[in-house]
Amino acid sequence: MRIFFAALVAGAQALCRAGTLASFVTLIGVVTLQILGRVPGIPSPAWTEEVARFALVYLVAFSCGIALLRGELVNVDMFVTPLPAAAQRVVERIVDVITLGFSLLILPGAWAYVSGSVGERARSLDMPMVIVYAVTLLIPVSLAFFSVARLLGFARQRPPADHGELV
Repeated sequence: MRIFFAALVAGAQALCRAGTLASFVTLIGVVTLQILGRVPGIPSPAWTEEVARFALVYLVAFSCGIALLRGELVNVDMFVTPLPAAAQRVVERIVDVITLGFSLLILPGAWAYVSGSVGERARSLDMPMVIVYAVTLLIPVSLAFFSVARLLGFARQRPPADHGELV
């Protein structure tokens, strides 16, 4: 069972990495088009602003689960770092349980939001908005899945932070 879940975690990580990369490449490409559109003689398509916004949201959605798994989400190191290693692990597990609970709590609302968007279309792209609004499901599902992975011991350890002076 553990091997199956490890393969599932690896597959989810690969999917999230691919989604992050695709979103980032899309964002860079669209923003480049917007910048080039400021040069006289080069038109800027009207849809670039909307696609840039969607790509940025998907970039965050695909990367948040990986960041959680690696322990790289924003936290308050100044309270956790001085604690002994055992206490740090306890605090990390408590945070994982809270993250899991919050993700599961918002999941029904996210589902209602996405299912309510069926039939809507993006203005400048004429594409179904359910594709865009699906990100509201992707984030809590990703956070819940990777929280469970962390609780089961699949967390990727990050190197200790260097909090030295940066002068």
